[in-house]
This record gives sequence, structure tokens and C-alpha cells, in this order.
Amino acid sequence: MIGGFSAARAVGFAALATMGLSIGSCPGLAQGAYPNRPINILTPTTAGSGMEVQLRMISEVVQRKGGQPFVLEPKPGAMGMVAATNIARAKPDGYSLLISPNSPLVFNQLTHATLGYDPVAFKSITMISSQPLVMGVRGDFPVNSMKDFIDYAKANPGKINYGSQGLGGGNHMAVLLLEKFTGTHMVHVPFNGAEPATQALLRGDVDLFMAPLANILPWYKEGKLKMFAVGAEARSPDAPDVPTFRELGYPDDFVLKVWYALVAPPGTPDAIIEWLNKAITDALKDPMIASRFHAMGTDPMPSAPAEADRFLARERALWERVAAENNIQKQ
Repeated sequence: MIGGFSAARAVGFAALATMGLSIGSCPGLAQGAYPNRPINILTPTTAGSGMEVQLRMISEVVQRKGGQPFVLEPKPGAMGMVAATNIARAKPDGYSLLISPNSPLVFNQLTHATLGYDPVAFKSITMISSQPLVMGVRGDFPVNSMKDFIDYAKANPGKINYGSQGLGGGNHMAVLLLEKFTGTHMVHVPFNGAEPATQALLRGDVDLFMAPLANILPWYKEGKLKMFAVGAEARSPDAPDVPTFRELGYPDDFVLKVWYALVAPPGTPDAIIEWLNKAITDALKDPMIASRFHAMGTDPMPSAPAEADRFLARERALWERVAAENNIQKQ
């Protein structure tokens, strides 16, 4: 869904020349024209989100090279729709960007009748990272395996409650899919972000949170939470004893991941997109970044803009099918 920033805190962004990318390498971008002031990035979560931590890691690489800063501005609300709507309406000059998880770009259009923005219209800069969702369960829950959890849920319909980052988010959709596949019924308790949902799980206020691996892993290693399954293609090296959903007989739809993409307002010039893509992907390819991302269960995803577009198109197609097959209604 681990650190955080205030809206006023600026983190360094590398100067174009020092990153080995000349203005002239971006056709149509005049010498010295961009960037000449701080670049604002809206984050659609409260302080403590994984995306803020990842941006801070990236910034540690680019900050050493000077230049215009990134100013990170948390703007939570309505599963990211507040931040996404702001950026959709922002001037397309490269100084207002959105770092987005799955919901604003994919899930919201499946669960909300009205958005206030077109998720397909944003200009992709790059994917930032991805990590699997895991089935995190409170530490004192009276079973110790996925099979026993489902058996318990079937024997106690409506008595298990689960947290999520909000209505229609990835972890909410994942549990709806789990309920449909297993014939169970659980009670949804939405929170405003992954960190509040994780804390509720630790307190025992909820029984289950289909959470980003980074949120659960430290508490799992300390024995304070249980983890019954991981939504990846293979077991996590950080929790090799936890099986994947596929291993447990669940279909391919249970490869469940949270990812972050960096996007710009519709109409942002291609030359600015190219500049930003080069700067950010260079940082993501830094060996130190890869090592630190992996330590928190996250994989960096440096991508060309066209690659990011194709990835997002595949995600939309997958979850449109899942929503239709599971009769998920727009509200």
C-alpha cells in the first residue's frame, strides 16, 4: 500500500546535463527551457505510503547531482481520484505530475460510475515499481494455513472482517475475487491507505488485509502477523515458506500486484516526457536503488513510455474481465 513526506518538503532532482542527457537529445525542447523551476508530484495517499518511500530512495540518487527539486504533495481522497483529477486538469508543462498506484489508472473506472478524469488520457512517463499483494492475517487468528482459513470462513460466514485501502482498490478487488472463487463471505472495512489498514491488522481490529508485501513483511518476520499466500508468479525470497496462490490451486487471476506509475497531464509535450523518462529510469537502474527496493520486497520497473502504456492496457483488460466475471458493480 513506511516513511513519509510533508507537502512542503522538496527532494532533489538531477540536473539534465549531469545525467548525461543534453537538451538537444530531446527534439523540440529548447535549450534551458525545462526544467527551470521545481517539479510538483502529487501522491494520492497519506504520509507513510510505499510510493513516497520509493520516491525518496530515487531522490537520494538524483539529489547528489543538483538541479531542480521534486516537491512531493500528498493529496489523498476517493481512492486517488482527488489527486488524479487535479493532475488531469493541470497545465501540461511538465511541472505537475502524478505518481499513481493501480486504483486511479485501472480500478476506479471499474467501480465508480463517475471519475472526473479519463485514466487513459494521461501521458505515461515510466513505471516505477511493483510488488505482490500477500494474504496478511492477524497474528492470533485461530488457524495457520490458507486452507484452514477458507474452511473457517465457510463455517463462519460474515464473521471475518478484512481491511483495504478503500472501496474499489486493488486489495478490495482481490478479496472480492477470493470470496467469489471460494464461496465465502467476509465484511469489508475500508481505510484511507495501506498503512492505517496495516496498523488495524496489527491491533487485531481486522482479521485480514490483502496487503502489499512491504507492509506485511517486517511484522511477519517478527512473528506479529501471519502470511498465508503471496500473489506472485513465484515465492518471495524474503518469505520462502509462504506459497503462492497458484501453488495452492488458485487461477492465474491470483497473480496480484500493486504497482506505481508516473504520469503527466494529457497533452504534455513528448520532449518533456522523454526528458523525465530518461532522468527517472536512470535513477531506477542504479544498483543501490535496485538493492534497496528488493530489500523491501519491491521490484523497480524502469520503462519506456510506450512500454508503460502497454502494461497499463494489459492491466485494464485483465481487471475489466475479472470485474465482469464477478459481477462487480459501479457505484
